[in-house]
Amino acid sequence: MSEPTPNAPTRKPVRMCVRCDQLTDAPVLVSEVHQNSGPGWNVYACTECAPSFPPLPDVLDLVQDGHRRHMDGAE
Repeated sequence: MSEPTPNAPTRKPVRMCVRCDQLTDAPVLVSEVHQNSGPGWNVYACTECAPSFPPLPDVLDLVQDGHRRHMDGAE
């Protein structure tokens, strides 16, 4: 197997902003979409639009909250 050359240029990630639809080479992760079947996907914004989104919740906190509500009989 050939090894990568140390001077090989790396490609910048290019994504479309979910809010303004502009392409950006400095994408910010603003959401994660989870699926029951199949892979989920990430949602990105440009650096100008990213502050308008709430911070990402920790998935483990969401699971614990759902379990707590289930145990309390709310669901």
